[in-house]
Amino acid sequence: MNVIKTIDLWTEQNENHIECFKGAFIDGFENKDTPFDTFKVIRNGNCIITNENNLNISNKHNAIVFYKNNIPVRLMVINRNTDVDKCINIALHQSFNGRTLNEIYRRFSIRRIDIDMKQQPIYNGLDNDNEIDVGSCDRPNLLNSMLLGCYTQSDTEYGKSNDDNNYDFIPDIFIHYDFMTDTEHFDIEHCCAFLNANMTRIIPLQENSLLNIEEIRKQFMQHNKGRCL
Repeated sequence: MNVIKTIDLWTEQNENHIECFKGAFIDGFENKDTPFDTFKVIRNGNCIITNENNLNISNKHNAIVFYKNNIPVRLMVINRNTDVDKCINIALHQSFNGRTLNEIYRRFSIRRIDIDMKQQPIYNGLDNDNEIDVGSCDRPNLLNSMLLGCYTQSDTEYGKSNDDNNYDFIPDIFIHYDFMTDTEHFDIEHCCAFLNANMTRIIPLQENSLLNIEEIRKQFMQHNKGRCL
């Protein structure tokens, strides 16, 4: 079993959150190479999401894993009642450089795999109708984009519908994603975060990522003392 400690992680906030799907399927295509060559749609699994700060983030029961050369490079965790096929279809019909993503995927032979984990859903008792928008971050360039309100590292408008980009740095926070697929165990821990003023969006920083967590702590603690949830 391949244990994954850090990855480009996307969390669907609401059912059928089209912006989230569109962003996950397009981010990275501005480069000459494709960001992934395969994506696996997973149904009836259990991504267990825990936190110690009373954040409203429900467990997820569907997912998409994106692969490059058989290595997981992106994970999107999805609500149980989302129409996954419909959302993927909408995402693949968005335009990019005069073509639809669907045409680009066919050109580069990006293939889809479907599996059903057939697990009974595990709930954490939180209200998935009023979830906080989670933008997990694993790298510096993405953090810069997220602090400007964007879901993607690429230059898109996705995520900018939330106009509150006044973030406080929260130095001590714990959010854990625990998700088993047929071939991977995603074990993603977050140890601090940026939280916007109206508490509608949080950007938690992944512990084992490319981010220099200690340097970020020093930099932002100099500007504010942080605040506790």
